[in-house]
Amino acid sequence: MFDTHTHLTHRAFRKDRLMTYERALDEGVTSIIEVSWDLSSAEDVIRFSEDHKNVWAAIGIHPHDSKDVPRNYLKVLEEFAGHPRVKAIGETGLDFYRDLSPRSTQRRTFIEHIELAELLNLPLIIHCRDALEELLTLIEEHGYHRGVFHSAAADDKQAKRIVDLGFYLGINGTLTYDGARCKSWLPKVPRERLLVETDCPYLAPQPYRRERNEPAYLKYVCEAIGKTLNTGTEEIETTTEGNGKKLFDI
Repeated sequence: MFDTHTHLTHRAFRKDRLMTYERALDEGVTSIIEVSWDLSSAEDVIRFSEDHKNVWAAIGIHPHDSKDVPRNYLKVLEEFAGHPRVKAIGETGLDFYRDLSPRSTQRRTFIEHIELAELLNLPLIIHCRDALEELLTLIEEHGYHRGVFHSAAADDKQAKRIVDLGFYLGINGTLTYDGARCKSWLPKVPRERLLVETDCPYLAPQPYRRERNEPAYLKYVCEAIGKTLNTGTEEIETTTEGNGKKLFDI
């Protein structure tokens, strides 16, 4: 299994980070993309990836934190991206649900991330909440179509639009809650465009909902996808692992 979106450097794991990582390996997780949310965490994820052979890094500014970036943040990210463990730019995007940064600032930094990813030929890891139509329009306007919509929340038409643009769809524990919206489009998109993720420490799947999430629980996401698609869990694990390695060039 390939967990394509984790936050193991988050303070929620400060007491048992190594044990959490080892549990993931014991449960069959073979690869992890550790994702940053600001410049400080970008340094952390790179260091963590250096110390763990199954972990690679994604560096970027979460839309919540976009209001706090220094003027030279793009130069810093570009320098970080020169590290051989860095495999993606993100997470970046738009979040109009919490609106923790001005929307104009979110738009500007997202566009800058798109341009940086294109310059470096790296995939984007995209966060989007309550802003999907605007975000898709921005992507179409800027013409760089490589990456994943993390924690994909879309209707049937939007999911098709995402796939048609060339992006992958990241599925996590929310599918095990009810996931009626996701279950609607999941059988209609090519399996070679699906990725699995935990987004730990957030979004723990059933039966651990509202507890701290961790990569060892990724198997529950694969099981839920298998049930929705009426196929074996092992097939989902193998397919999504291959998809992740292809996108992130691992």
